[in-house]
Amino acid sequence: MRKVTEILPTQGHRPMELRHLRVAAYCRVSTELEEQTSSIELQERHYSQLISANPNWESAGIFAERATGLNTKERPEFRRMIAQCRKKRIDLILTKSISRFGRNTLDMLRSLRDLRGLGVEVYFEQEDTWLNEHPADRLLCPGPG
Repeated sequence: MRKVTEILPTQGHRPMELRHLRVAAYCRVSTELEEQTSSIELQERHYSQLISANPNWESAGIFAERATGLNTKERPEFRRMIAQCRKKRIDLILTKSISRFGRNTLDMLRSLRDLRGLGVEVYFEQEDTWLNEHPADRLLCPGPG
């Protein structure tokens, strides 16, 4: 009889939901309007629950702010999150949509490329898209493949 050897996947090839990861969420609204305030609170609650519901995920924090997306210099929580990524304290970032990362295309591309270079994955919930499955510029300018 032939012997069957099961080869288990390595940590790097397991689905994101099954690996032990330090997971952060980035939440941003661009105005101080009351409906925007409730939106950011809902985003924070949603991601806190999502992270805590996965036994393989460890919370690396919720980074939330009320700021325009035009300039990363005016977004201290975004910069703090990126700094945590550089210190290898975050493996995965969850965010509502690509637009939450900013409205300035060059800043956003730079940030996404930096995160990819650091080995940090980003999941854009609204678009149901993972950063490392697509070139960063393709995320911003979808077109014929």
